[in-house]
This record gives sequence, structure tokens and C-alpha cells, in this order.
Amino acid sequence: MNTDRNIQKVALVFFFAIGIIHIIAHLMLINGYAVNISYAIKNILEIPFILSAAIYGFMNIKISFITSDKDHKIANIIIVLLVIILLVALIYLNLFIPDRM
Repeated sequence: MNTDRNIQKVALVFFFAIGIIHIIAHLMLINGYAVNISYAIKNILEIPFILSAAIYGFMNIKISFITSDKDHKIANIIIVLLVIILLVALIYLNLFIPDRM
């Protein structure tokens, strides 16, 4: 249970750090400041931003449902599979659906 809370805390730190940089890059892109760099930063940080949010959310759900100190292998497998499916979907959307930029 302590490991789950540590993973949740690390994911939250990554979510805030990547989120702030992602939002600043998006605002810079909209306002026309350093367009090439901000476009690259926005596209590079899109998948890690969503994955850190997903990991934080899934760990929060897991911690709220699990109250005992038993080993919950099925819950761990489901969470890992959901994160992998999300990662594959995001990579597919990023690579095969063109931007309108």
C-alpha cells in the first residue's frame, strides 16, 4: 500500500510539472511566441502529461478500493493493461491522425 501511495505522489508531481510546461507552451503557441519551439514542446509533452494523469487517477482508484494489506494481483494487472491501452491509443492518435497546424 505504501508503494501505491508513493507512485501516486510521484505521478502527481509529474502531472503538475509537465502540465505547467505544456500549458505555457500552448499559450506561447497561441500568442505567436517562439512558434517552432513551443509547438515541439507541446507535441512532445502531450503523451507524458496524459499518462501521468492516468497513472495518478488509476492509483487513486486502486487505493480507494483496496483497504486490506492483501496482495491484489488482478487489480494491478487491470491497471497496467488500462495504462498500456491508453498509451497505445495515444501513440496511434499522435502518429496517424494529422494536425491541422
